Amino acid sequence: MTSLRTHVHSAPDPLDTIEECYRRGWTDGLPVVPPTPDRVSAMLDYVGLDRRRVLGEVPVRRRTLTAEQAAANAVMAGCLPEYFPIVLTTMQALFDHDPNCIHELSAVTNSTGVLILINGPIRQNIGLNCTDNLLSPGNRANSTIGRALRLILMNVFEQRPGILDRGCMGSTAKYSVCFGEDEENSPWTPFHVSRGFDPEDSTVTVASIQDPELIGNRYGIEGESVMDSIADAMASHGMATYFGRGIQWFWIVGHWHAESLARQGWERPAMQKYIQQEAWRSRAQLKRLGAIRGGIVPGDDAMRVFAAASPEDIHIIKAGGNSGMYSELIMNYYGVLATTLKIQESWS
Repeated sequence: MTSLRTHVHSAPDPLDTIEECYRRGWTDGLPVVPPTPDRVSAMLDYVGLDRRRVLGEVPVRRRTLTAEQAAANAVMAGCLPEYFPIVLTTMQALFDHDPNCIHELSAVTNSTGVLILINGPIRQNIGLNCTDNLLSPGNRANSTIGRALRLILMNVFEQRPGILDRGCMGSTAKYSVCFGEDEENSPWTPFHVSRGFDPEDSTVTVASIQDPELIGNRYGIEGESVMDSIADAMASHGMATYFGRGIQWFWIVGHWHAESLARQGWERPAMQKYIQQEAWRSRAQLKRLGAIRGGIVPGDDAMRVFAAASPEDIHIIKAGGNSGMYSELIMNYYGVLATTLKIQESWS
């Protein structure tokens, strides 16, 4: 491998190679797989990419991402070659939405992560976790695909804590929030089909997000009770300052919640409409909480500020384990709105 941008370093043994990656600042704090020329080439060969191909540019940073850089970071994250099409399509979604938002992902102080939702046959092909502990460590595909994205942001676009990553508190969501919809056990149309794709398509949905929040509703009997708990969590979210400003939400409906709602005849559009109408706070409440600037004026107590501007801003996905009455709620920080693309297997 010879290029003006490629340098090959040697070390006596694998552990020394890993330590060299630490010394050069190429890690996210965890050990990485050494990106040897053969491993990087295997990644590129799998998708038929020339290593010099430019995948995109972030104008505000005056930096580009090459195929070789993407492959090297995917290797370091621990990805297998068959995961690489998802990594590439995720980056394409970010570039297509607004390449400068790639800089904003870390430049903002509220510590955004990136959600990577996968639909279609590729989930089973790569063994992606869609059920038990799907947001936890333990599954190679879930963990390394999201990690590859973070390493690209750090190593290519210099989004490192204290430099261009200006997150005030930080977030574990920056490591990886990658999972698949549990289509096989869902009572509803798969998420990607609801967005116009065919069932046999494999897709990735990408969005900038805040930390996921666990919602427990163990004793509600009616479907409205489950949805009220989701609406209450939305209305209580710490980023209430952004309500009504193009904000979207992801409701990952747990297995038992989905089963209960489906048994009572609730479909996705009706659920979206119900929650959108119930998830609000008064303008006066938001001012008291410091989410809106200014003092309370007449009319503020009666003015409703909705967490979602429209029902379509609430994305509903069925996933999670068959072990409890839980759901997960994730706020889509407005930097990168939900963008869904078909996953390309070949990039030649």
